[in-house]
Amino acid sequence: MTTPVASSMAFLPGLTSYESDGPAERTYRTTASVVAVHFDGAGKGRIVFLPVGAMLHVIGRSSCLPKGFEVVFEHRRYNVFEIDARVRSTAIREPIRTKCSAVAA
Repeated sequence: MTTPVASSMAFLPGLTSYESDGPAERTYRTTASVVAVHFDGAGKGRIVFLPVGAMLHVIGRSSCLPKGFEVVFEHRRYNVFEIDARVRSTAIREPIRTKCSAVAA
């Protein structure tokens, strides 16, 4: 006998369409000071406070903080908790840039 095959589409509770976008497409502007961790080349972590109005460009999930993001601010990488990025900042959608192609006449 054959057994029914489960769908390959997994249900992920709490996942919104915005969260399913690639992390590189997300940018946040802080509305309050945000605690972050900066790791130097030797792997030593240092806690810093990112200022109000900082633009945080999400580059992916943090490998150091559970439920965290790795972000870029002023050309430096920081790790912030996802809840801080969502509660203490406003998500900004960057416009999608289309590639212009020349049309031959």
